Amino acid sequence: MKAILLLALSAIILSQSYGFAYAGHGGIHYAGESGSTGTITIGTDSSSYTTGEMINVSGSVSDYDESDPFKNFEVTLKLIAPNGNIVTISQIPLNSDGSYSTYIPAEGRYWIFEGEYTVYVNDPEKSASTTFTFILAPEVIEEVVIEEEIEISEEEQAEGCGEGTHLEDGVCMLDETTESTPVSTGSTATGFSAWVYSITFTVLIAFVIMIIFYVISRASRRKIAN
Repeated sequence: MKAILLLALSAIILSQSYGFAYAGHGGIHYAGESGSTGTITIGTDSSSYTTGEMINVSGSVSDYDESDPFKNFEVTLKLIAPNGNIVTISQIPLNSDGSYSTYIPAEGRYWIFEGEYTVYVNDPEKSASTTFTFILAPEVIEEVVIEEEIEISEEEQAEGCGEGTHLEDGVCMLDETTESTPVSTGSTATGFSAWVYSITFTVLIAFVIMIIFYVISRASRRKIAN
């Protein structure tokens, strides 16, 4: 019985020893949980921002050690918009004391949604997050409204173009098939005018020849009479 108890106690001691050894070489840990090798923190210098402002994100890693290759690393920073899009993602080096700090400008093509933005930071073993509120500047909201009004106006104008026309650069233009008709009519009118001019010119030449013959004939008669 004693042998069985000793064997069970030895197995428990060995399993605990193996667990501690694994925890020091790449085990998964979470900030704030018991048994973790350290903590990671993150925060912003304000709880809300508006368009054009700079967001200061800072924090620290408690178990960072420059001399230890297993604890000498950068942290990954990721910013997520309210709709789930990634606004920015970057690697940030740590200072000698394990602290970090960076600035994110609240402007650009991805800053179009108001609401709660989430900043995540993580190293190979831990992660943390914080949130802040973003508010669009009044001039940005006005630009978005104007663009929407322009799009609606163009759609209404396209519907107002008649049959055989299409909207191009805000102007109703004739379709190619419609434009070919007046070109054909113009060609017919040009051919008819040329035909009339040709007949008129022929008649005029004939009339001139008749006058010439008439003059010659009268001159001949006068010679005969003399």
